[in-house]
Amino acid sequence: MRGPSSRVRRNLAKGILPLGIIASAGVVWQSSYAAFSATTSNAGNTLTAGTVKLTDAANGTALLNATGLKPGSTGVGCIKLTYGGSLAAATKLYIAGPDLTTSTPSNLAPYLTLKVDEGTGVDPACSDFVSSANDYNPTNSTALTLNTFASSATNFATGVGNWSPAAAGATKTYRFSWTVQDNNAAQGLNATVKLTWEAQNT
Repeated sequence: MRGPSSRVRRNLAKGILPLGIIASAGVVWQSSYAAFSATTSNAGNTLTAGTVKLTDAANGTALLNATGLKPGSTGVGCIKLTYGGSLAAATKLYIAGPDLTTSTPSNLAPYLTLKVDEGTGVDPACSDFVSSANDYNPTNSTALTLNTFASSATNFATGVGNWSPAAAGATKTYRFSWTVQDNNAAQGLNATVKLTWEAQNT
């Protein structure tokens, strides 16, 4: 096989390349860096948390307040709750704070029969209350007192109630009925409790 001519050898030695070789190199360079492309964008993505909100018509004032009680004294008190959250929720009623069995030596709670119902109505004196469910002591048993309620319903997990508001604007009214038992040991005693409703989203 014959090698490059003496002229080609002289051109290579001088760094001179034939035009065809240079043009070919240019084609290779362009094909290495050119590409087709396309993009798409989806802007403005936003994630917002829902809310759970509960208010009561008493605005922080006491629901039950009575003095001069005696055996057989009875009373009722009603309170309307309104749900303002955006998420469906379950609502439970319980007694917040210290256990009444040990919190105070002047404790009337063991001698107060307690019954709790839920329904509708706006009058704090329960004149327009219509019951839809019982939450505590359906038979008005004297064994189920304010003291036993406070000992058993102490947080959301152990609380009572069936109200499950699905959206803002839902309402529920709770009626508390109490009776002083005929027990001489109740003389001069009193009881103070903090009724608490807690809603948790479902």
